[in-house]
Amino acid sequence: MRAIVFLVELVLWLLIIRIVLRGLARLFAPAAARGRPAGGGPAARPAAPQVEDLVLDRVCRTYVPRSRAVTAHVAGREEVFCSTACRDKALAAVARAS
Repeated sequence: MRAIVFLVELVLWLLIIRIVLRGLARLFAPAAARGRPAGGGPAARPAAPQVEDLVLDRVCRTYVPRSRAVTAHVAGREEVFCSTACRDKALAAVARAS
């Protein structure tokens, strides 16, 4: 019984020491590490991630970002594809159909 009480007290003391050390580390950390600019003003907000439209490849039904899509004129209209292989399949299908 005495050993259990000793272990509980030891765990509590270690927890208290950890909390104190973390507080001291935050207190003495450089301003940049605390997320504040050096001038002491409010922290700058991180830039919002760029949102990009996704387009659907009609051959393999895969969505790709518009900036990475491969475009081609198929049957008189511009279409987007995930790769040159899908573009070539679509062009071949149109050639076979005509």
